[in-house]
Amino acid sequence: MLKLHHTHHLGLPHLTHSTRRLVLSPAVSEADELIEGIDAEHSEDMIQLENTPDVRQLDEFWSGVREDLKSDPTWFDFTNE
Repeated sequence: MLKLHHTHHLGLPHLTHSTRRLVLSPAVSEADELIEGIDAEHSEDMIQLENTPDVRQLDEFWSGVREDLKSDPTWFDFTNE
């Protein structure tokens, strides 16, 4: 089992004496063929969030994941934990 040991204590620098204001630049989209293709393909898509999830769809998805994991003999079996 993986165990984490917290041996490093990293502190944040003290910025109380700084007179300069931290300003972040806006994210710039790269001119990449893949990114542009994805943006063009999904530019009209509207995402609507639901208060309750589609239980059937989630069950089908996770059943597929379980089957994929069972079909790979080198994969770890989570039921033995």
